Amino acid sequence: MATSETEEHVTLKLMVTKERNKVLFAEAGKDFVDVLFSFLTLPLGTIIRLVSKESNMQPIEVGSLSSLYQSVENLNKKYLCTDTCKEMLLRPRNSMEAYCKDLKLNIDDTAYRFVRMSNATFMITDDLNILPMSLETTFSLFKNSGIENMSQVNEMTVNVTKKQVVNILKSCMLSESILTDLFLKKNLLSKRLEQTRPSLFDLKINGSSKQINVKLFKRKSDGNIVFAEGKEDFADFLFSFLTFPLVAVVHLMKGFSSIGTVDALYKSIVDLFEDYWTTEEVKDKLVFPGLAPQFKLSNQLLPIYESLAPESFSYVKKQSSCKVNNIWETFGNPKIVDPISEKASEKGFTKGLNMYVATDDLVVMPMSSNYVVSLLNKMDIPLSDLEEQVVSIGIKASKRG
Repeated sequence: MATSETEEHVTLKLMVTKERNKVLFAEAGKDFVDVLFSFLTLPLGTIIRLVSKESNMQPIEVGSLSSLYQSVENLNKKYLCTDTCKEMLLRPRNSMEAYCKDLKLNIDDTAYRFVRMSNATFMITDDLNILPMSLETTFSLFKNSGIENMSQVNEMTVNVTKKQVVNILKSCMLSESILTDLFLKKNLLSKRLEQTRPSLFDLKINGSSKQINVKLFKRKSDGNIVFAEGKEDFADFLFSFLTFPLVAVVHLMKGFSSIGTVDALYKSIVDLFEDYWTTEEVKDKLVFPGLAPQFKLSNQLLPIYESLAPESFSYVKKQSSCKVNNIWETFGNPKIVDPISEKASEKGFTKGLNMYVATDDLVVMPMSSNYVVSLLNKMDIPLSDLEEQVVSIGIKASKRG
């Protein structure tokens, strides 16, 4: 993969089976591993925005999350508490941005590193399982792949640029053979990711301390949900998904998100020895992720904590002339302004007493009789086939939340 001399890149060595033309594993340094781990820190809204862009790989859609993102894009600002709310949902802050800003290939375009030991080398399998390089793991992988002789294997070197990193992120959502698809088959995927997930409205749990009441409209003939109707707290609950880091989804689903190779990446973090991390805090934040400061709803149903805003800040001023060269370092206590709502007790993105409609694939919009009639006509559902059911959506209170 050719790169210009000035273009920033990291280099991978690929071990490829000649017979199947498949990547067994890649040998990479900490710079590339840092990039892969950073995928898990990205908020879902950031991922949707990045993978929907053109590169040398076509844009992709990530199931119902792409519909949700589009719903926010289309939402009139008059329904939001502040002008900042839409920006927060479409370009959410990364709670670990301080760790990601110095990555060699950083694709997060909203406003440290994870792995230490700059000379460390890692083995990365085709499905992005990451292991410290060792003879034992190398021989084991060769044996498990039926390789008896090194003449059955080719070695090739590729350079990965920021554009290719976006392609890897896209492939993470869709494929379980990332390296083979990108570097050998040049498989420029173009499809919509359909997660194997329960219906959103199956989240109701008896005895939850926090609940949202929602009215479901179901088909009598097959019991399928056509759409749901709820107040602004329901819309806030759905829109807030875009602010969740990807790793939070995997964590909440106990490592079984069924999203491409994301689960393998998460397991690599959990299993990687403590000696390889810059600090214990870094690993903890990746395994037990949080929201960026000021992003948590007052009625947050899901058990996720909010990172703390800085209590102080510092900056450096430098003034130079032919005679003087003065530097000042200043510390201050920042005044935190809530970008969502002036009332902390009612913290949410939407405002007013509006009702909202959401389909089961997360198309969300303010209640409109015209939209409902159009939806029923499109789905060819007679009114006589609809029935209503009031449910409560909730999750038991989190010990960390």
